[in-house]
Amino acid sequence: MSYNWKFFKSARCVQVKLENGADVAALGELDQKLWTVLSASTEGLRFDAETLKLLDTDKDGRIRVPEVLAAVDWLKARFKNLDFLFARKEEIALADLNEETDEGRALLASFRNILSRAAKNDATSLTLADVTGTTAIFNGQPFNGDGVVTPKSTSDAQVADVVAKIAAAEGAVKDRSGDDGIDQAKADAFFADAAAYLDWTKAGAAAATLGDRTAAAYAAFSAVEATIDAYFTPPADLPLVAEDPTPSLPLTAGVNPLWLGKFRAFAADAAGPVLGQEGVESISRDDWAAIKARLAPYGAWLASKAGAAVESLGADALAAILKDGKMQAAVNALIQSDLALADEYGRLVDCERALRYAAHLADWLCNYVNQANIYDPQRPSVFHTGELFIDGRALRLCFFVAAEGAHAALAGKSKCCLLYVKLSRKATGEAREICAVVTAGSTASLYVGRNGVFYDCDGKDWDAVVAKVVEAQVSLREAFWAPWAKIATTIGDQCRKFLSSRQDAAVAKVSDGVNAAAAAPAAPAAQPAPNGTALASSVAAIGIGVGFVGAACGSLLSILTKTPLWQTLLGVAAIILLVSLPSVVLAWFRLRARDLGAILNAGGWAVNRPLTFSIGLARTFTRPAKMPVGCAVARDPYASHGWLKLLAALVLAAGIAAGVCWKLGCLPCCKSCEKAAPAPAAEAAK
Repeated sequence: MSYNWKFFKSARCVQVKLENGADVAALGELDQKLWTVLSASTEGLRFDAETLKLLDTDKDGRIRVPEVLAAVDWLKARFKNLDFLFARKEEIALADLNEETDEGRALLASFRNILSRAAKNDATSLTLADVTGTTAIFNGQPFNGDGVVTPKSTSDAQVADVVAKIAAAEGAVKDRSGDDGIDQAKADAFFADAAAYLDWTKAGAAAATLGDRTAAAYAAFSAVEATIDAYFTPPADLPLVAEDPTPSLPLTAGVNPLWLGKFRAFAADAAGPVLGQEGVESISRDDWAAIKARLAPYGAWLASKAGAAVESLGADALAAILKDGKMQAAVNALIQSDLALADEYGRLVDCERALRYAAHLADWLCNYVNQANIYDPQRPSVFHTGELFIDGRALRLCFFVAAEGAHAALAGKSKCCLLYVKLSRKATGEAREICAVVTAGSTASLYVGRNGVFYDCDGKDWDAVVAKVVEAQVSLREAFWAPWAKIATTIGDQCRKFLSSRQDAAVAKVSDGVNAAAAAPAAPAAQPAPNGTALASSVAAIGIGVGFVGAACGSLLSILTKTPLWQTLLGVAAIILLVSLPSVVLAWFRLRARDLGAILNAGGWAVNRPLTFSIGLARTFTRPAKMPVGCAVARDPYASHGWLKLLAALVLAAGIAAGVCWKLGCLPCCKSCEKAAPAPAAEAAK
């Protein structure tokens, strides 16, 4: 029979509910299409790092569904039920372990062993501090089960010295205690290199064709080999029969000064001993071939050099270490003694695994199987990195960003207003980058280069500078005023253009007048009389314009006077709605479509379900500044023309009141007009 799952709905997002241990134990039966996340990156998370390492079994930096289920199965095999996970404590009661399974009994024995070492035999529970304390003591021991031994692992001075020499020659391996040591692979490599190096040195006696002088002869020969080879190699265009078929190479007279020293050394150390002559001054092609053939075995021996890593120890020291194989056996026995405690260390790891799962696994599941923590302000999500304070607001949704360009390309699909912010702490030289989501307020005052302060989850403050803004509407209020802002901007732009053009024309006219005056002749010509027709047409045009405006105002006033007040107000409301309602409706749909899953996907998560959020929830993600309850605001002493604002308000109020009274016929003038006006019937009779 399938498990009876329960679901919750928050901000139109339906997700599975995890309330107790039975829900967690049955996760293997839950269709993966209902999981909120299928894969999560371990980078940039606000979560216990050691628990992430335990969950990431393949150490690839990602946690997938099979790894989460493996952790659940591991717990199911050792505990009676998994209800203890929801206590979210770094503590496990011994009574929770299942003594009916081999795994449960083994873990219980490990728990009791740790408590016994800590002199807590009567304790009924084990804490993470107990385990980590025992682990620290265990890791500091000479043998700690990691297969790495250090010079401190033995009291035999000779063995300790060999361990140190192996670490120096082959490279050290860190022991759990933190000291440098060696493992079996390093030991095997050392003894193999030592044996190979000794065999190579023994073969060198046969290759030393000149005895003790061979090394110096080969060194002098190698310094000039390529140059002399080139000299004795016939050029491609040499005739078949040359005038001097057996050229000789002088080694002293006429030699380039740059090569003279090397040639003299070659003559003394190599050519002379090989040819059996003292003071060789030149060699022929045959002499050169004989020298090369004599020194070739030594060159081949050098090329076959083995065990270079241990050469610095010297052949005599290496021979002493390898003698009888006793030292190798002692080192291997030391490593095996350490490995014998691997099972005990594994039991400590199991205890730590159980306690870290007890403290953190429930929170991980509430950020993976579902995203309940996003909708719970009391439990921050694992991707929560801190809060950004900017523009009088606190932005709670801040995500870690590895690369802005790649992140922004995907995060824009979220339909959210995003701020990419560069963080820095000059005191420590640290630098980071985050993506902050703006979900309430307005975006008009957010721009690239604006400064803020970021507080991370550890309470450290960072200097914050906005590097990029991905614009999107964040509230219905902003959407309501957006058309009017555009209208005001358009009118303002047109007014500025008109005034600017008039100003430019006036400046140009004045400039032309000044230039004309400067260039005018002594006897100015008579100015033509004004054109009466042009003047009349200009005045007529102005009159027509004023007439149109007046007629329009008159028509509007006539309509308003004949229309009831409620219809006038309704018409004004209709105009406002006609302009703002489309923007508000479109914004409402856009705000409902905002999806945090796209931002997580940009950070490397494989989010399987949409993570939408409501407008009400958005206000918890972005909190504006609020005045404290009961506070009083002192009057601004620098406020100017306050009486003008009051007078304008009074005039406006009086005008509105007069208009309302006039419409209702409450004014005395309205009543006198009614008395003076003839009755409609009398007018009809006449």
